[in-house]
Amino acid sequence: MPCDNFQLLHDYARLCVKLPGDPYRTAQCLLGHLSQSLNLSYAAFLVLDAQGLLITRACGTSTAPGWLLSPQPLSGTPWQELVNEERSGQVEHHWVYPTRGKHGLCGLLVCGLGDGIEFCEADGTVASAVSTSLAGLLCAPEDIASQPDMEAGSGGRESHVRQLREFRLLYRISRALHSTLNLDELTHLVLSAAVLPEGAGFERAMLFTANEKTGVLQGMLGVSRDAAVEALSVGTEDLILDIPHLGLDVIEAQRATLLNRKVIKQRLLLNAEDNALAKAYLSRQVVLVPHPDNGEASSARLARELDLGPYACAPLSGRDRALGVLLVDNPVSREQITPACLWFLELFASQAGAALENARLVQRLERAHEDLREVQERLIQGEKLAVLGEMAAQVAHELKNPLVSIGGFAQRLERQDLGDPRSNEYSSIIAREVRRMEEMLGNILAFSKKQLVCLDECSLLEMLSEVLELEMDHFQRLGIDFEQHISEPVPRIVGDCRLLRQVLLNLLVNARQAMPQGGKIMVKIARCILRGEEAVEVEVEDTGGGIPSEMIRNIFNPFFSTNPKGTGLGLSISHRIVEHHYGELEVVNGEQGARFIVRLPVHPALAVSR
Repeated sequence: MPCDNFQLLHDYARLCVKLPGDPYRTAQCLLGHLSQSLNLSYAAFLVLDAQGLLITRACGTSTAPGWLLSPQPLSGTPWQELVNEERSGQVEHHWVYPTRGKHGLCGLLVCGLGDGIEFCEADGTVASAVSTSLAGLLCAPEDIASQPDMEAGSGGRESHVRQLREFRLLYRISRALHSTLNLDELTHLVLSAAVLPEGAGFERAMLFTANEKTGVLQGMLGVSRDAAVEALSVGTEDLILDIPHLGLDVIEAQRATLLNRKVIKQRLLLNAEDNALAKAYLSRQVVLVPHPDNGEASSARLARELDLGPYACAPLSGRDRALGVLLVDNPVSREQITPACLWFLELFASQAGAALENARLVQRLERAHEDLREVQERLIQGEKLAVLGEMAAQVAHELKNPLVSIGGFAQRLERQDLGDPRSNEYSSIIAREVRRMEEMLGNILAFSKKQLVCLDECSLLEMLSEVLELEMDHFQRLGIDFEQHISEPVPRIVGDCRLLRQVLLNLLVNARQAMPQGGKIMVKIARCILRGEEAVEVEVEDTGGGIPSEMIRNIFNPFFSTNPKGTGLGLSISHRIVEHHYGELEVVNGEQGARFIVRLPVHPALAVSR
């Protein structure tokens, strides 16, 4: 049907409130609205006699066939078989919904279906509500069904008034549920509205959500009638339900209740044969459990832990899947849940499911918007860093030329005897600091510019020997012992020898700087497998105490350094060089210090400029 069934019920409730005087006129207006909303060719309600054999009177839209609106025997009509079996269904171009009264059938709703119009089973709830209320308007009091939860001797008019009150409450609840898109607030509002005293009389409401991947139902929230009354100020002349707002204090108070603490501890299998909640979730139908202690083992355990009275489970369904299960019960009065209460629960759960679905969609949109905003901020920050990198490279290049001159003259002064110890000391400091600045500027330039990898055959053993010649004097001066373990034969690899030599030098320099009071450096070279291909592994391990665990994940980030005098670019450049060779550079903490592991393929893929 091209109609929102529950919006139709809302409109129906408004009409009932606006037209309380003439029952026949009210019924005619309702039938007209029903016909227009569902695109029916006509709609009519036929009143039967006490025996259910004769159509005594009728009310219908102006387009209803005349033979439907005149008294006649039920026999011979197209829907006689459906009425005899007391079931709703389609016959020819009509949808018929019989209504049972206190002494049997009292009437039936007949909907004329035009070409291309289908009446689905899902519309049965609407037809049931409309048909029952039309019977309350048009049938004699003794013909109307007596509701189990009404006082003895009450008539059809009282039943009709009760249904009008329920429709008004459902309409107001629907407005309240759609007044907020905050998922947390809405969840508390749903459970609070489910136990309103003006509703079906439920004393508690609990929400369970399902994780279909793990096959588990998880308790999420439990609200009692007392907590709902306090939250919504029910009982006052001007109900807060019309303009609902559950503040953080109300939400926290409901979460702190003993009931909620028990509910959130519950875990149930998502198996229809295991418990009633799973059955309601999977079948998308309301499930009634009149005797909680007589169910399956898991259901009985749930009843004991939550002290459940007679309860019902209603699925909260979205557009294409169930969102959770609403459990309502009566633990204090132990009153059974009547069919009228189940009817109310089904309508309420459908409205709550639609509201929760809207809130979930809005929450997803907000998260997506937040993710996009973060990505935008990262892009803007990346552009800023790129501009700063280019500027730093230009500044470094401009500074390097005069620094060469300063360094040259400083070194000449350092080699001369100036006749003053302080002057000799000052010239040595100038020369040393100039060398440090040249090294820093060289690292910045190396990091900022693109590197072209020139492939050639390289021997890691030869490169290690060349690097050791540069560092051995520093090792001896600081009292650092050096060991190397070579697993022969070590294959030659294809790579840029100049860049790979720089990687080995950076690793040895870092190891040396980590041990200013002396220590031990161990280098191991051996064959290995990298991504299923032949490779060579180089390990450089020191005894400098290692890298703090909170810093180790940032060790390859540019400008991050554990050395106060370092630039933070050596390891970042080394990491990028290894990546350009399609290798891996890993750092772990050993027993006494840090261990850097370089894995390089023997035959890497074609290098590219990066």
